[in-house]
Amino acid sequence: MHATALLRSPKIWVFTLFGALLAVVLTVGYLGGTLNTDTPTQRVPIVWADTDQGNGTQNLGTVLTGEVLTGRAHEAAHWLPVTTEAQARELLTTGAAYAAVVIPADFTARVAALNDLRGGPDTVRVTVLTNPIAGPAASGTASGIAQAVLAELSPELRFESARAANLTAATADPGTSALVADPIRVTLTPVGPIPAHSAGGMAAFYYTLVLILTGFLLAQLLHSGVDGVLGFTPREFLHKRATHPPLPINRVHTLLAKTGLMIGCAVVAGTVIEAVAVLALGMPAQHPLGLWGLSVLAVATAGVLPLVLLAVFGAPGALVATIVLVVFGVPSSGGAYPPELQPEVFRWLGQILPMRHTTDAARDLIFPVTGNGVIVSVVAIALWLVAALAAGLAVTAFYDRTGRHRVSVDERARADRA
Repeated sequence: MHATALLRSPKIWVFTLFGALLAVVLTVGYLGGTLNTDTPTQRVPIVWADTDQGNGTQNLGTVLTGEVLTGRAHEAAHWLPVTTEAQARELLTTGAAYAAVVIPADFTARVAALNDLRGGPDTVRVTVLTNPIAGPAASGTASGIAQAVLAELSPELRFESARAANLTAATADPGTSALVADPIRVTLTPVGPIPAHSAGGMAAFYYTLVLILTGFLLAQLLHSGVDGVLGFTPREFLHKRATHPPLPINRVHTLLAKTGLMIGCAVVAGTVIEAVAVLALGMPAQHPLGLWGLSVLAVATAGVLPLVLLAVFGAPGALVATIVLVVFGVPSSGGAYPPELQPEVFRWLGQILPMRHTTDAARDLIFPVTGNGVIVSVVAIALWLVAALAAGLAVTAFYDRTGRHRVSVDERARADRA
């Protein structure tokens, strides 16, 4: 048969429909989750730490806090009010927020000094603590919102302080009035240094991507390799092609064998991935033993799920696994863009699919992050592994009980004669 004869068959061109479907899914998955990330789709968590002590008659920090918590700036972010800078830093290190605004203790006194006609400072510095470990997109968006809110509220402080000092714009010195028209100046300060060899805070995302892709690709290799050994598919290498009658094994035991191999491969692959990343490439690891356990679990989960889908759906299972783990798993993982910047459907998918849980746990184990979020993430990943395997065994057992064997009658007869 020539290639032209095959291409003349209308049936072969049905694959163009699959190509179109795949193109739609990939476009919606990757571009749909990332194109509209300039404006937050829900409020970004930002800490508001008001430590202003006032001056006895006035407290401008309280004025700003009122505007932020209940006033017109309320909807700008999901504000987390605290009273000390230490509390703000703790919330950042636990990953509960992406930035923190710290109003200094002498804020009111410094703003009042701006109206001193004898001269004085021309601005008051307000610190915005950033959290680089949250990733450039999360940290940049949160700090940008914080700066915009402070810039909007800043001009009002001139009149508040002038009223307290019995001054008005008409009586103040023109030069002084110009200086204090916008008194707040923001200083961006990272809550901690970005560790070296951490991809600018993105190491958790890329490490997770390696784990997921390793498990996914291993599953494809194991599926075809084991089926070749069992005689269900031909074994091909370069120009060589070998076949033999299928061995007498049912679907349940085939899936169990592949799963056992996958878990063994996950132990080896997870160990190698962490060793290369940490020892050879210098990636930080605050909790190396915990990171190893997560690596093995993530690779096993990302491998068992495709094996189950292949056992249940056959060849189309590979496409389903690609959609679940890669097409929608990567954009919704919260690694490149935080959930608050993504459309609602991707935030929902991130809560369900295993990749966001893996990314969150990896971030807690790679960086100096406090809190027990890693336990919740590990439990979610383990549930995916157990649920996928249980569902796969249930369906394959149903196939075996109802006579839906992997071989045809002729193949089984030839195997019995052999």
